[in-house]
Formats: sequence, C-alpha cells, structure tokens
Amino acid sequence: MSKFVLHSLYFNLVMLLLIGCTTPPSAHHSQPVPKNQAELLPTYADIPINHQLFLSSDTIKVPKPDALFELSDQAQEEFLQFFYDETRQSQTADKRLLSFLERRYDNFNYFGQTLKAADTLQGELGNCLSLAILTTAYANLVDVNTSYQMVYSVPIYELVDDILYVSSHVRTRISSPTQIDRTTGQFSFSRTYVDYFPTSARSRGQRITEPLFISMYYQNVAAELLKEDAREEAFTYLKKALEIAPDNVAALNSLAVLHRRQHDEATAEKLYHFILEHYPVNLSVVVNFREMLMLQGRNDEAEKLEQMIATIDDPNPYEWIALAQESIELNRLHRAERYLQKAEQLAPYVDEIYFQYARIDFMRGRLTSAQRNLVTAQRHARSKERRTLYNAKLGVLNESD
Repeated sequence: MSKFVLHSLYFNLVMLLLIGCTTPPSAHHSQPVPKNQAELLPTYADIPINHQLFLSSDTIKVPKPDALFELSDQAQEEFLQFFYDETRQSQTADKRLLSFLERRYDNFNYFGQTLKAADTLQGELGNCLSLAILTTAYANLVDVNTSYQMVYSVPIYELVDDILYVSSHVRTRISSPTQIDRTTGQFSFSRTYVDYFPTSARSRGQRITEPLFISMYYQNVAAELLKEDAREEAFTYLKKALEIAPDNVAALNSLAVLHRRQHDEATAEKLYHFILEHYPVNLSVVVNFREMLMLQGRNDEAEKLEQMIATIDDPNPYEWIALAQESIELNRLHRAERYLQKAEQLAPYVDEIYFQYARIDFMRGRLTSAQRNLVTAQRHARSKERRTLYNAKLGVLNESD
C-alpha cells in the first residue's frame, strides 16, 4: 500500500504539513513573487479540482476568517483593563501585549490541534498556530501590528494510517510605533516576538502574508480531519484555505494527496504539474509526485524528478535529513550523503546529521568514521537524552572494534 505525506519525505508515503509547535513542514510555501508578476499568479478558479469526488462538501460549514479571532466581551475587557492600566503606560504597546500573554497564559499547555482564539482562551491550550491566532485577536483590539514567520526547527513526524504528518513552527512578530521623526515624518517601531518555544537554536524562515497565515488554519484543520479519514470535511477546509490563499502550496499538495486517496491520480497529477508550473520548485511536491510516478511504474519520469530534487535550494535542513533517512532505508547511500551534505551546509550544528552519517559509515563497515561522526553528534546533541543515545551507540561500536 502506498503511504501519503503532506509535506516532503517519503518512506513510500506522501506527507501532510501541519503548522504545530514542534518543528515546517518546516513548511514549504510559495516564495515571495515580484510585484510585477503578481497579476500573473493563478486564482482559485484556475486550480484543477475534481469537485465530483466531494459532492457532500457543499453542505459542510466552516468558520469564516473573522470568527477565528473573535473574543468574548469578558476576555476583551480583561485584556483592555490590563493594557490601559496607568502603571503600565511606560511600556510600549507590543511589550504590554507580551506581558499580558506571559501573565495570563503562564500555564498555557501544548495541544496538537489548531483552535480558534476563543477555544484556545477557554482551554488555555493549543499549538503554535493557535497561539498566533490568539495573539492576533488581542492585537486587533489595540494599536499593535502583527506579522508572521516560519521557523525551522526539529519537526515531529506522526504516521496515521497511510499519511505522514509533519509539524512545522510559526511565530508572531508584534510591533507598535514608539516615536515620530519630526523631520522625516517617519515612525520608529518597537518589535517583539511571541513564540511558543523561543530559543536561539531555531533558524528563521520566510515571512508569511496575512492571507497565507489565515489559510494555514483551514489547512491544519483539514490535515487533522484526514487523520479521522473525514475526506469530505477535509476537502471543504482545503477549499476554504485555497480560496483565501491560492498560493498556499502546502494546501495544494494536501489537495493532491486527497485526490490520490480518492483514487483520482489523474487529477492529482494535474495538481502536481499546476504547482510546479506556477510556483517555485517545492521539495515536498516533487518528492510526493516522484513517489506517485514510481508506484505507477513510470520510473524514467520519476528519475527526472529525482534529479530535480538534487538541484532544489530548500533552506530547511530537516527536509534534507528526512530525505537522507529515506535513502538510507532504501540503501541508496551515495544519495543519502548528498542530502546530508546539503543539510550540513545549512545547519552544521544539528546533531541528527552526524548520526545519519554514522549510520552510513556503519553500513559500509567504516567503524572509525562512524565513531568520529557519533562523537560529533554527541557534541551537538540538543538534549541529555540524545547525548545518552549517542553514547550508547558509541559503546556498541567500541565493543565491536
């Protein structure tokens, strides 16, 4: 049985990207397009979709975008009293918002599902996209601007049936004017980041437009519905995501996967071609398309996509590590080394790279090199548990010498 993924990777599966608080699928969204090309971008109506597969979807209701940011009167009053308290007026507006979030949600708990602001508030839980939505809901009440950014960090992979879900991370930048230059008339701004797990170990990714940010909510819910095999509902949310942001490549990739689940590989292929024609080359899409061609026995076409993968300039090191793991499982060690080299160039501090190098060395019988790479992995380990793991692997190798 083929396995699907929404995001990139492929141990005979297709990956689905979730924006959670882990990670990114890393996320791969379309890159910024020059203004003079914006009018050439396709609209929702241009997307090849087989609506006949999802006839019940028209009866399924999804929340409107404004509903994502609604707060109760009580919640608004609590925040505004804090924000406009006289004792806090020496702080900039963005700092007051951050201070409220830190105090009010000191016990905020991670929860894998993506929630609207009111639901996040009620349960004091959610993922990083839920936190970003809640932050935006409060910012909309006062003079605080919001923008969003993907952050590359260690993703979490969850395999449910034949779909591999890959969680990526997003954070919110809040800013407020501080003073005006009387000569130029320009404002100075104070800026603060609201991040579920703020740490310098994360590498910053691309900026996210507001439509794409809102679209991500529907994309995430669609992925969560697919875990329950609720295909009609998932389609409805993906449709909404793409109506808001037709350039949401992760949602387009998910839509192709959904068509494959419905045994319509012809439309899935049209979607893959559509993405590759209109948007910058996307690693997740190419990997998933390659897998479909391989399953169809179209090996020559699949090999061309494999060659394309080697030329893609994807900035997320974890994507390359995942591809390297896949290649190791398939005993394609030379290819795995190429992917690890890409990851190492992007993030030489990531311990997983050297662990995978050590696996390759061991499979080739190069024990001394494997030991050296395990020592490097241990040096870069991000946790005590991983250092313990590498130490145990070193012990096994030393005994085999």
